[in-house]
Amino acid sequence: MKLLKTIIALAVFLLLASCGDPQVDITGVGYQSKIAVQGYVYPNEEIKNIRITRNFPLETMINPEDLILTPSKNSVEIKVNGIALQFDVHTQTYYTNAITANFGETYLLEVSAIIDGEQLQTTSATTVPLEGFSLLTKDLGTVIYRTPIEFQFTPSPGTDFYAFSIIPDSASVDNFIYDNPYFPNLERQDVEDDLNSFRFQFDLVINVESSPGSIREYEILGLDTWFYSTYQVIVYAGDKNFKDYVLTASNVQQFDGNFIDPRMYFDGDGIGVFGSAIRDTLTFNLVAPSE
Repeated sequence: MKLLKTIIALAVFLLLASCGDPQVDITGVGYQSKIAVQGYVYPNEEIKNIRITRNFPLETMINPEDLILTPSKNSVEIKVNGIALQFDVHTQTYYTNAITANFGETYLLEVSAIIDGEQLQTTSATTVPLEGFSLLTKDLGTVIYRTPIEFQFTPSPGTDFYAFSIIPDSASVDNFIYDNPYFPNLERQDVEDDLNSFRFQFDLVINVESSPGSIREYEILGLDTWFYSTYQVIVYAGDKNFKDYVLTASNVQQFDGNFIDPRMYFDGDGIGVFGSAIRDTLTFNLVAPSE
């Protein structure tokens, strides 16, 4: 066994050594303006909250007013399946009341905009997962801390990716669980400094089999619940665009130090994500053990 470990360690060392230093050489790379898209389609909902922004060169002082692309400043034209979207000045996003998304249907996004005097265009398509995903329980009731938090769901046919957003309704230094087994000696100031990192928890499962009539189980771990509060758990059954963006957008460096592009499905001058998912929500109320 010791010899085997030595051989493996040597192989890993040689692999890393052969790859050179993990550096990015940007001296010969020119900046290109891009239309940045953030948009999701959900079945039984209208097309809305499509955010269109732009990229900037490195070391640029960014003016927030120039970040969002608008019809008045950038001559933005945006369509989904040929229907023009309107711009909401309050949310700074695009929407249309003329389309209600359906299970299994494909939606084509087309965007054109002028950035830095240059006319840019991009397209992207997403296919909504097939009907089938559903949480079997919507409310887990009152849950005592350190007892299992489990629920079941039925997957959608052909959809193997599920993301979980676990958010307490209330999060503060006052209802933080100081008597936890992970960081039991935290002070109030420590919690305040990292409040959002404790509050917003996220998990995902991949390669979920979706045979007809199948039921899957999921357990919320203690590392996902840091406050005594009512919680919302939003579960997403995501399409390929949704899945690949979540898996690769924040993971652009391989273990050997080389850098890779995230997977983004745009033709033309686009970056970002235009995906779709079925979403469902459950709640529970986490309380302290009785004395």
